[in-house]
Amino acid sequence: MTERGKQVDFVLCIGDDRSDEEMFEIISSAISSSVLSSNTSVFACKVGQKPGKTKYYLDDSTEFVNMLKVLAEASDPDSLSDTGSEGSI
Repeated sequence: MTERGKQVDFVLCIGDDRSDEEMFEIISSAISSSVLSSNTSVFACKVGQKPGKTKYYLDDSTEFVNMLKVLAEASDPDSLSDTGSEGSI
């Protein structure tokens, strides 16, 4: 994207075990080294365990799936006109 003159505006980084800690470290270093813009929204999340190098965590895969559903609904312009409360976690 950078080569095409575009900036990343959102990064979602999710893992569920110790081997993912390296991924979380890389994301953190990309932020601090300005590889990612200061305007980039970064969401690093651990599933099933308390966060190690992440700020957020989800208890289990059910919460993960619910989060993805809410993100999908929020990113769908047609869902903005819905007045129901189904998208809430």
